[in-house]
Amino acid sequence: MHKSSLSGILGLSKYSIIKIEEHPEKILIHVKLRRRTGVCPGCSKRSSKVHEHTSPQTIKHISIGCRQTHLIVYKRRFWCSVCQKTYNEKINMVKKWQRHTDLLEDEIIQGLREMSFLGTQKKTGVHYQQQVEILKKFMKPFEANWKRESRMKSFSLGMDGHSFSGHDMVLTVTNLTIPKMISILPSDKKKDIDHFLNGIPKDVKPKISAVCIDMTAGYKSSLKKHLPDARIVVDRFHIIQDANNRIDEERCIANEMLKFEAPKKLFLRNKEHLTDQQQEQIKRWFKKLPDVGVLWFFKESLREMYTSKDSEQAQKRLDLIISGLYKQQSKTTSDWARTLERWYEPILNYFDYKITNGYTEGMHTRVKGNFVLVFS
Repeated sequence: MHKSSLSGILGLSKYSIIKIEEHPEKILIHVKLRRRTGVCPGCSKRSSKVHEHTSPQTIKHISIGCRQTHLIVYKRRFWCSVCQKTYNEKINMVKKWQRHTDLLEDEIIQGLREMSFLGTQKKTGVHYQQQVEILKKFMKPFEANWKRESRMKSFSLGMDGHSFSGHDMVLTVTNLTIPKMISILPSDKKKDIDHFLNGIPKDVKPKISAVCIDMTAGYKSSLKKHLPDARIVVDRFHIIQDANNRIDEERCIANEMLKFEAPKKLFLRNKEHLTDQQQEQIKRWFKKLPDVGVLWFFKESLREMYTSKDSEQAQKRLDLIISGLYKQQSKTTSDWARTLERWYEPILNYFDYKITNGYTEGMHTRVKGNFVLVFS
């Protein structure tokens, strides 16, 4: 590959290419800055006196085809006669403490519009956490656009945490009434949630009638502090998911203690979705695992509660479920009952607002492809 053409493709006009090493998966380009002088960071005076040549520094750069490029930069250390000190010359296209170029950041942003984090990592060699940090530079999560909401009489918010590729959580915030994306917070930590909620315009806050969340206590406490007039609605699907988690945990314990192999999927199926054969199977398992059977019964009771015609009927059914759990007199059922008591009002608020985070969760799959557009 010719040096002059490569220099133009890779944006290396300010560098002299010393040599090029081509490998199957990467290209190593040895470069040095063309300028013969360096600028002192202390007094801003230029100096041409080279004190020493430092060890080459490897910098990740943009890819060519399917191969990643790495710049092997030969740096100089200059002597400033004014300050009587030495200093390293500054590398173009690279910010302080970075080990990749600004052009690579642009490539990553473009890549995430078209592919997953994993696909972008394979193409650029930049791992997930670095990609997230680069994305954060382009994000303004605490500067949401509330223009449409300011014109609305009332609306409901959705808040849902999500972990991309199994890494740290981010928090998606949506308007469930329109619906539309509002923001994605860089984490689901309380400080970020408080920062965001505190930044909602004063004329918009009273218009937020309800907020749908999962069963994260931190979300609830932040909402009570910053949006005291908004009703908190716990997502019905998270209530059932919590029930299924409790059933599966009890199944795993029983399998280990009794050396059984009770199948997971059978106990997670809803009652009406069981075939005649599966109904017979589950009855036989409940005779062997009565504690699992009890939890499954109360999970189905919760599902039935969500078919209630109004909050009054739902409240009666929920009260029966909680009292029934306590009557079992086991730690497992008592813990579940206390959880339902803690979320008592948010559970019943569903019947007044009928909102879920289905839209919010659906936005997670669209976030990567439109990450920059979301915050523009």
